[in-house]
Amino acid sequence: MRLLPLHPFKAVGLKTRLFDTVGSRVMALIVCTSVPLATVAGVLAWHTYLATSDNSFERTKADAVSARHEIAADLGRAQGALETLAQITLHEEIAPRAFQLVQSVSQQHYCSLELVDRAGKIVASSRGNEKDGNPCQSNLLALASASRDAVSEKESFAEGDGATEVVIAGSALLVRSSIRLDYVDRTGSSVPGRLIAFRPLVNQELVSTAQYAHVSSEPDVGSTDLWLFTEQTPPVALTARRNVTSPWSREVTDRLRADLKVGRRADHFEANNVYYTLIPGYGPTSIVAVSVRSAAETRALQLFLARVMLIVLILVVELLLVALAAQRYLVEPLEKLASSVSEWRRHGSFQPDLPLSLPLEIRQMERAFSRATKRLDRHEARLQRATKQQDLLIREIHHRVKNNLQIVASLLNLQANRIKLPEAREEFHLVRDRVRSLATLHRYLYPEGGLSSLDIRAFMEELASQIFTANNHANKGRISLSLDIHDVPITPDQAVPLSLIVTEIVTNALRYAFPEGRAGSVRIQLHRVDETALLLIEDDGVGLAFPSEGEKREGIGLQLVRGFARQLGATLDIISEQGTVYRLVFPVHVPRRNLA
Repeated sequence: MRLLPLHPFKAVGLKTRLFDTVGSRVMALIVCTSVPLATVAGVLAWHTYLATSDNSFERTKADAVSARHEIAADLGRAQGALETLAQITLHEEIAPRAFQLVQSVSQQHYCSLELVDRAGKIVASSRGNEKDGNPCQSNLLALASASRDAVSEKESFAEGDGATEVVIAGSALLVRSSIRLDYVDRTGSSVPGRLIAFRPLVNQELVSTAQYAHVSSEPDVGSTDLWLFTEQTPPVALTARRNVTSPWSREVTDRLRADLKVGRRADHFEANNVYYTLIPGYGPTSIVAVSVRSAAETRALQLFLARVMLIVLILVVELLLVALAAQRYLVEPLEKLASSVSEWRRHGSFQPDLPLSLPLEIRQMERAFSRATKRLDRHEARLQRATKQQDLLIREIHHRVKNNLQIVASLLNLQANRIKLPEAREEFHLVRDRVRSLATLHRYLYPEGGLSSLDIRAFMEELASQIFTANNHANKGRISLSLDIHDVPITPDQAVPLSLIVTEIVTNALRYAFPEGRAGSVRIQLHRVDETALLLIEDDGVGLAFPSEGEKREGIGLQLVRGFARQLGATLDIISEQGTVYRLVFPVHVPRRNLA
């Protein structure tokens, strides 16, 4: 709809007022609607909520990074203590007591301390027991297997002074430290060796004192649960206090394992209103930070939902008001004008009877319609008179052509009766039948419906009966006639060659296909196949004998059939086995509508 500019119309007899034009009213309705503002408000609310959610993920990520730094610092302190012990020249006999002293100082944090000689044999060891509070008491078998694997490795003492790595012993995550040192054996000689220590990756003392967790000073910021996660072991808690009671659902574990499987060590997602952040841990471990929605995030979500509901409510109210206003000031006047036009089309009188409160454009449209309908009524009356006169002239022309053709056929019939030679008389009869078929066609070419309404079924029935009668045969007699004609659109240009083809073939069948009183049947079929028409004319007579090479050419009847087939644009196939079958396929041209 084109919006007209807001300016006064200088029309005679029309008083312009504010919001009197369709353009001004539509503009007012558009200005009153706040769809753009509502969209902007909704987008801003959504962005605020997303920013709050992103802050939650950043918070959990910061807590996870803090835990990773604390783990690294704890391992660094333990490694420093072991390196200090390695710098003291140990004696093979006093090494167990030195290890016990280290265990006491570290409050039994080590699962085992072992001194290994160059050949990989354990020279001295210290392993805490359940009474001493060994942290690896529940995984003693796995610890023993890890110790055997450590001493059996053929490490090069020429390499670095020490190495620290995380190993998985059963369901426990242990840190194995291997430090190169020189010790005094029982013979008093200084020999190279290794100090191998195992301790849990997670220091339970740091867990109980909440050293891994980062506690925020802001009251609205949510607390975070920290976990160590691997594919081989159950998650290990880094925080003593649990804010999420059941964080490890099947969906969460599958997501984390899928991340680790493809090598993605960093990820964040939300599941069941719980935030999860995955970052690389120490060695093969990963740190997962789990946090529920904080108070600030809850308020942001509630504010977002409230804004969305308010926006939806405002939109609904405004759309209802716009719809009612448009119905009252635009739709109803246009509907009245359209119904008046429809009444004019049915009854010939245009009386819209529109109220004066309509917009200026609609009132101008009503006046224009009134003037146009009057001119159209006068023009339509002239066209109807001209159409009736043209229709009468065309009917008279076809009637005269039909009468003239019938006169010609009668003259040919009279002349044939005076000819003594049978062959010449037969030729006259053939020409008479062709002229009669054209006369019959002209009677069907212009019925009450005009040129486009040729009743091909009725025409074929009358034409075939006329041919049978002209050849002294009655239907259902010695030679029977069978018709299967469908409603196929045939144009006048196609009707002439089609009628002459049927006349030639049926006449030839009646005269030559059933000699010596032989009985039989002639069948005519006309069907439509997609965009083509199929004409089949067949008889069960003696068949058609085609001339061989050197013999006389085919008769004039068959030549006419082939010529009319070319004029029709058809492909002609003649099959003569048990009887004769003429098969013509020609295109279907949909006739134009009769504008009269």
